[in-house]
Amino acid sequence: MKLVVSLITMLLVAGLLVTSPGCKKGKEGQKSPATKTATVTKAQTTCPVDDEQIDKDIYGDYEGKRVYFCCSDCRDVFNDDPNSYMQEMEGEGVVLEKVPK
Repeated sequence: MKLVVSLITMLLVAGLLVTSPGCKKGKEGQKSPATKTATVTKAQTTCPVDDEQIDKDIYGDYEGKRVYFCCSDCRDVFNDDPNSYMQEMEGEGVVLEKVPK
């Protein structure tokens, strides 16, 4: 009986060593659950040009999405290079409202 318990204990310990996070053997190309990143999304609350609080009465529509600004001057600056501002907001996880139909 002691032999069986010893063997089971050794197998369990060996199993833990093989599956421990430090063991890379046999796991190439696989992501562990700890390395997955969650995408954080948030509604637009600041102007993409000036990082000031948005005014919902000042906006522009771009590619089916509504972008809010703090002032009309920022809307004009945005229109000079909208793609760079859209990419920046997307990278920050900002989800823009769809243009109402």
